[in-house]
Formats: sequence, C-alpha cells, structure tokens
Amino acid sequence: MSGESENVLGEIRVVARLALGIEQLMLFVTEARILVAHVGKRGAGALATSALFGRLSGGFEDIVKSGGESRSKRALQRLTPERILTANKDNFPLRFGEIVGVRLVERPYSGEMTILTGDNKFEFQTQHPLDSIVGLLQIPLGPKLTVERLPEGVRKNRRH
Repeated sequence: MSGESENVLGEIRVVARLALGIEQLMLFVTEARILVAHVGKRGAGALATSALFGRLSGGFEDIVKSGGESRSKRALQRLTPERILTANKDNFPLRFGEIVGVRLVERPYSGEMTILTGDNKFEFQTQHPLDSIVGLLQIPLGPKLTVERLPEGVRKNRRH
C-alpha cells in the first residue's frame, strides 16, 4: 500500500513482556493495517518496579532515562506509514486481512490486548482507554474484535 494514500488513523501505546523486562511499542492503525513500531526496551528491574508502583514507575523512569526514546516516539508520530516501517528493522505491518482475531480485556488498572494471526500471537498490556481502541479497530475488524469489559460498578471507580 502506498504511503501517499494510507493515513495513520490513531495510535495505541502498548508494552510486551520479554523474558527479562518489557518492550515498549506503538501500534499505528491505518485504513488497511496495524503498524507495529518498536520504541524501547526496559530490563527486569522496570518490570518489577511497574508491578509495585504501577503508573508512578513510568513517570520516574521518564525522569531518569535518556531523551532518545521520547524523541523516537515524537519522530514516529510524524512519519508516514512507510517511514514508520523503515524507521526500525524490527517494525512490521499486520494487515487486517491476516488478523484472525483481536481480544481486548479491560482490567482495573490496565488493559490486555491479544492479536492473533495465522502464524503469530501477540500479547500486549496497555494503559490506553479501551473505548479509544475499540473505536479504531471495530470497523476494520468487525466480528474479529472481541471485548471483555469490567462490570459497570468496577468501571465507574477505575482511575486513568
């Protein structure tokens, strides 16, 4: 698909668990696909800290890390789809036609997103609002998208 006719409709910040730590990714949603862009990795200490302190660890980590990743995120947000894919050798597209299913699970302090293709299973965690993700993916995925929400009483008390 040509970068001239393809537009980024939205983005979803996610993290993927690694054997030792996490990897921060951006999922850029276009009319035809999801672009998976690598932003940065964190070691095992970041994973433990995030489990203990939740969102506070992210703020602290932003203070002590180098500005390279923040600059990388801003640069990716201004790029065309083709440039997003070439920005890192590990970036890749997932065409909506090759996606078998996407499962979104709302949790009290985060969300889980699983993308299943014929060949791979991608599991992510996100702080991104669930309604925003559904808004980006509902039309292109249709019945391939399943959403599991918290009970209404729990959702009202949820803090973002």
